[in-house]
Amino acid sequence: MKNLKVWIIAGIGAGSSLLIFMMIIIMIIFNVNLNSSCDDSESAANNPTSATGASGSWEKKGSKAYNTAKEVFDFWVKKGMSGAGAAGIVGNIGGAENTGFVLDQKEIGGGSGGGLYQFTPYTKYLNDPKSDKSWSAQNQSEVVISLEPGTVKSYLSRTKTSSPGDAATNWMNMYERPSEKAKESTNGARRSAAEKFYEMFGGASITANESILGGTVDGANAGEQAQSDEESVNCGDDSTSVPGSWIWPFKSVPKSGPSLDTAQKFGNDGGFRTNSFHDGVDFGDATYNGDIHAVHGGKISKIVKPGEYGVSFYLVWETTDDGYGIAYQEFGNMDDIFVKEGDTVKTGDKIGVSRPGGQEYSHLHLGISKEKDLGKALGKSFTDDGTWLNPVDVIKKGLENSGAGD
Repeated sequence: MKNLKVWIIAGIGAGSSLLIFMMIIIMIIFNVNLNSSCDDSESAANNPTSATGASGSWEKKGSKAYNTAKEVFDFWVKKGMSGAGAAGIVGNIGGAENTGFVLDQKEIGGGSGGGLYQFTPYTKYLNDPKSDKSWSAQNQSEVVISLEPGTVKSYLSRTKTSSPGDAATNWMNMYERPSEKAKESTNGARRSAAEKFYEMFGGASITANESILGGTVDGANAGEQAQSDEESVNCGDDSTSVPGSWIWPFKSVPKSGPSLDTAQKFGNDGGFRTNSFHDGVDFGDATYNGDIHAVHGGKISKIVKPGEYGVSFYLVWETTDDGYGIAYQEFGNMDDIFVKEGDTVKTGDKIGVSRPGGQEYSHLHLGISKEKDLGKALGKSFTDDGTWLNPVDVIKKGLENSGAGD
């Protein structure tokens, strides 16, 4: 009897093992994802056309996801966006950020973001003065303008004549500002979704109208500045630590600093640029040309080509161990750049050359940011919130600390 029990138990065990083995084979054959409940937003974004959520597929006309996507698209068109610009924004949502267009979607993967635009933290939406706390598509879009009016206005200007795919990349870099890894893995999905929305919603027949957005943005700028004045800590020059050696980018600049006109200086430029804000210093006359030297030691993290990050020129991005991102930009071509990505440069090393005349972008624009992430820094190019520092003040302080002479 005891031997019979042993054989029965052994038989049951063998049968169970065989059943488990057969189930695994079936799952492999039908490509079942064993970790589907742990999928993140990046992997979902790689297949936007099949992206569904509680609202269904956004490609299915009449589905809740489709209707929400159309509402977002129409909102931005009414604000003056071109068809491509509106599609670029919706493509970021449907391609990566919230593929199901769930209005109050919490960040996939357990982060603190939420909503169509993945406000991070999600309370950023709830606490904004423009928020009615409804999580409606229209109100979330209004809060985006309230939070980042300069970004929205700059995006509209840059996407007036762009393709929907390029518009999607611009919105990703300027507003969403994901990590470099996430950009690489989701940019294609964002662009693909934007192209589809452009076709679905008739984007080709819609042109941009900057005058519509103007009043909305101006009002938001005033509110943003008031909130900044109330909440900000001292981000002035006295709070900026400038260790290590610094120099001017051109040997012809005296220790006292360059001679600049209003439009070349950092900060308020009298209305010449978006939000009247210049995020760096332009060395744009015949006095300051020739070899461009590294103003501070660091690593060449990126060389941006025209069309990337929404820029129309070549840009060298240097990051430093003491927390700075330094932009040497508006090179006319790669031949004027003498460094490559990954290079380590010391203070004074040759970065490139600025040539007077000829190329449209031939002068040096020097920007110094306390943000080392290039996408995030460029996203604040027209926002005076302390992300960009006055290069003249930073270099002067660096020269004083190092005791350098003329």
